[in-house]
Amino acid sequence: MAANPVAKVSNIKRHYETKHRDFHNVVADERTARTESLRRSLNRQQNIFSKQSTKFSAASKSGRPFTDGDFVKRCMVIASEKLCPEAVRKLQTVALNRVTVQRKISYLSADVTRQLVYKAANFVYFSLATDESTDINSTAQLLVFVRGVSSSFDITEELIGMGSMKGQTTASALFEDTVRLSSSVLLDFTKLVSVTTDGAPAMTEESNGLVALFMKHRRKQNKQLAKFHCMIHQQNLCSKELGF
Repeated sequence: MAANPVAKVSNIKRHYETKHRDFHNVVADERTARTESLRRSLNRQQNIFSKQSTKFSAASKSGRPFTDGDFVKRCMVIASEKLCPEAVRKLQTVALNRVTVQRKISYLSADVTRQLVYKAANFVYFSLATDESTDINSTAQLLVFVRGVSSSFDITEELIGMGSMKGQTTASALFEDTVRLSSSVLLDFTKLVSVTTDGAPAMTEESNGLVALFMKHRRKQNKQLAKFHCMIHQQNLCSKELGF
């Protein structure tokens, strides 16, 4: 029934009589009680999902190993045995093992991506910011951020993603990875208005840097592109020299 483009009265009636026959003859106070019972059941389910997402969100933000969940659970159970024995049984049912935490965090990540894709579809204009740094394993990591505005002036600023780069971090490689990461949330590059980078030569080189490649791409579309340089380093130098 839900898949039909238009909900027909006959379809709704058949669905109601087939799936919800017990409610057909319920009237007055009994109907009110049934409705309130269903509402409470929905609230309980929503609270369960809310609490689960809260704890797994905290686990993802901490950056700790997923295996820490089992240790935290043991500590909670031990503490509750002394402080609130009546809560021990409930705490023992909390799922914090490595596999569960990993799976739930993956769900959260997928949900965030879905939300960003939805918002990106409504962008009127957007800008990109990129940063490339080397991690402790000497692997270059490219970060791409987006800032977009919708027709109702809702502003979204999010990390699109991080990509590990193999080999040399040339301007063309940076360009390809930036486009790839941006395409993962279905950004429409005809709406790109500016790019912000750090001061690395591969980013800012006048003719073949990342910004230059984006500007060439925009010129093919007869569009202009504003370019900005990250000012954090300059601000730090100024504040250091001025004693701020």
